[in-house]
Parts: sequence; C-alpha cells; structure tokens
Amino acid sequence: MARTSPDALRLRELKYSPKISSAERSKAARALLEAGRTTEAFDLMLLAEDEEGIKEMRRLAVKEGRPHLLLAMARYGRAATRDEWDATGDAAFAAGRWREAFRAYHEAGNEDGLAKVREKLGAYEPFKPQGK
Repeated sequence: MARTSPDALRLRELKYSPKISSAERSKAARALLEAGRTTEAFDLMLLAEDEEGIKEMRRLAVKEGRPHLLLAMARYGRAATRDEWDATGDAAFAAGRWREAFRAYHEAGNEDGLAKVREKLGAYEPFKPQGK
C-alpha cells in the first residue's frame, strides 16, 4: 500500500530543512489535508506561505464544522468572520457534534445557536473541565 502523505521523518524535513521549497511544502500539505491530517497541513501551508491553501482549509473548516481549525488560523492573524463562525456552528450541529457547535456559536456570539446546543448538552458545560 503506497503512502500518500509524509511520515514523521519526512514531515520533520519538510518543516525544518532549508533545502525544501515552498512548492514542495504546499504539495505535501495538500497530501496531508487529503489524508485528514489538517493540523499538520495547516503548519506546512503557513511555512510555505500558501494563502490559497489556507483559504481552502478555511472553507473546509466552515463546511465540516471544525472550529479548532478556525481557532488555529486566528492565532496566526487570520480571524474568522461572524458568518463563518455561524456556518461552522450550523455544520457541527447538523453533524451532532455539540461541543464543536457550542464553541463556534460562542465565538460568533450567537445566543440562539448556544441555546439550541444547550438543549442537546443538558447539564454538561463545554468550558468546564470534567470532574471539576
């Protein structure tokens, strides 16, 4: 079975070797993205300064309801809009991922969305560590 995404040693080389081109990093990032390794893909896209790849990841995060990707992008100065947060919350809610929907609606300041998710969560509090 052929490996389409880089292994750990190749990933280290892609991140830290001065001999690696931006194009090579972008190509590897897309392979990682296809393999579902989104965080590693984002790291390489940042290193490659692949703005089109980062935009693609943003669309994917919103479409699939993945607030952690939008939060990672915000840490690097690429903050999401309220509409993107709302759409991310809607996608996560539709997929039954209540905590992710809660996070997205929280970031959007969407009280209606938060109320809708709280009905599903019951007594569980997403921002409180369990057992505390």
